[in-house]
Amino acid sequence: MQTISRRKFLGTSAMGIVAAGYLPLDAMGSARTPFDWPLSFQSWGMRELLAKDFDNTLGKIRALGYKGIEMCSPVGYKQIGFGPLGKLKVTELRQKIEAADLFCKTCHFMHWELRGDALQNTISYGKELGLHDLVLSAAALRNDATLDAWKEVADELNKAGEVVKNAGLQLVYHNHTIGPEINGVQLYDELMRLFDPDLIKMQFQIASISEGFDVIEYIAKYSGRYISLHMHDWDPEQKKIVPIGQGVVDWKKLLATVKESGISEYGMIVEMETRPPDDPFEALASSYTYLNSLEI
Repeated sequence: MQTISRRKFLGTSAMGIVAAGYLPLDAMGSARTPFDWPLSFQSWGMRELLAKDFDNTLGKIRALGYKGIEMCSPVGYKQIGFGPLGKLKVTELRQKIEAADLFCKTCHFMHWELRGDALQNTISYGKELGLHDLVLSAAALRNDATLDAWKEVADELNKAGEVVKNAGLQLVYHNHTIGPEINGVQLYDELMRLFDPDLIKMQFQIASISEGFDVIEYIAKYSGRYISLHMHDWDPEQKKIVPIGQGVVDWKKLLATVKESGISEYGMIVEMETRPPDDPFEALASSYTYLNSLEI
């Protein structure tokens, strides 16, 4: 994953964001988003700001119009940006999120947090945080793992998914890519074949378009399997993720397809990770404003 440097705060209130010139006009009122679903943001791209000042950063993002946050496990992500949040009790973390007028229904976890004895602790943590989805951010396999190794992981996740479902939660798999192809088999398609569709739902990474795949075609192909999206755009000339509406994704067609796919109402998650001199708040604001402008 890319690394972002700490960015200078724009101020401590929504008025500071208004002064910067990128507060959506309806951010403080009733926001209209595609098919009237609330937009969430993924915490990974804002991890340094959240770790430095969790309350203030949440308030600024809520002022942009976002209504939800997808967390990364402070325990699993302790060494890569979320360590300070691990000092909070899960009840305190939930109180801070709710005090910012945000909901948190989904959270990314490391593979080891969803295995063995750790799974029950993760389930308990998820319930206390008020989650619906426990998302596996990436399987703990080498890039050159064999197809048999992936089959073992799929079997393991199906079993974990049953435990999670019996506890009243949902196990979700997040794909960073569609590739690779192993022994003539496209890995993503093989995983979709191996995963029990009731026990494991999918979170789709729109940036997969960078690999040359038709992401809209994939969402249509596996309609009913997806529960959430990681939303961003792709600029092939700069070869980087850009704010929604500034790249090559056909958002009207994509969102029309999503509407028929069975995605959850809390599943529209904007994931922006910027590099200096780009401003992470501006990227989130721009994405939000663009999505609000669409007529689906």
